[in-house]
Amino acid sequence: MDSENCDRDLLEEQSLTPAQPHSRRNMIRYAAIGGISLAGLSFFSKSKPALGAAPSSPTLTGGPTDGATQFKGIPGSTINAQVLNFALTLEILESDLYRQALNLASGMPMDNELNANASVYKLAVGGGGLNAAFTQAGYLYLKQYAYVEAAHRMFLISAITAAGITPAVKNPGGYVFPNPPAANIKSILTQILPLEETGVRAYLGALPYLTDLGLAQTAGSIYSTEARHSAVVNYTLGNDPGPAKRSGDLTVIPNPVGTDTYEYYLAPSTVIAAIKPFFVA
Repeated sequence: MDSENCDRDLLEEQSLTPAQPHSRRNMIRYAAIGGISLAGLSFFSKSKPALGAAPSSPTLTGGPTDGATQFKGIPGSTINAQVLNFALTLEILESDLYRQALNLASGMPMDNELNANASVYKLAVGGGGLNAAFTQAGYLYLKQYAYVEAAHRMFLISAITAAGITPAVKNPGGYVFPNPPAANIKSILTQILPLEETGVRAYLGALPYLTDLGLAQTAGSIYSTEARHSAVVNYTLGNDPGPAKRSGDLTVIPNPVGTDTYEYYLAPSTVIAAIKPFFVA
């Protein structure tokens, strides 16, 4: 089974199986993801919109002019195409590493594909210093987020393809954690956290380059989800869930009133350099 078909089967499994733990929450969550997908795809459609569909999106002007430099190496003949493929590159990476992390936490081979049946995953490792409650919660979030990242990836591939753009592809050599996590929840989440924090900053940093308001809104919806992931992982590890300044961070507010008041962002070129260690040559 190829990974995209597996993801599609997975979303159906998660939203329609009554016996699935937290099924009501999953049904709402995946219905919301489906709604985002439909809304996003309407912006890419070249046909006349259906009755009640979102109107054509206005073009944004006055954004940064250094896109060719910031997104160097990212495929796309327009800046919007490059930004979308930039986001897809990140989602492919995140979904793959979450898959590996979930396998490790479940006592399975790390190269196993994401299973369409989430119930096969059971916590098989210790907390690594986290108490029992945070260990269980950390594992639950790890499992849920693995599927959310897979949904983000599948949505972007579908949306980019519908727009007539060639989507970015998975790194042929695959992906790896620069510092391999130990088989415990604390270590696994500690290695996931930098990726989540980079992803949040990447979306915010790329947003001004989009010249289509509809695309910006769709990207913002994913950005919000990634920020929640980052906050939850931080909290589970005992960190302040609010934004904390990291190396290379930029801010849209010249003199913020506090270090955790506004989200930080990274220039796209900084993000590209930051994720290179996760790519197997």
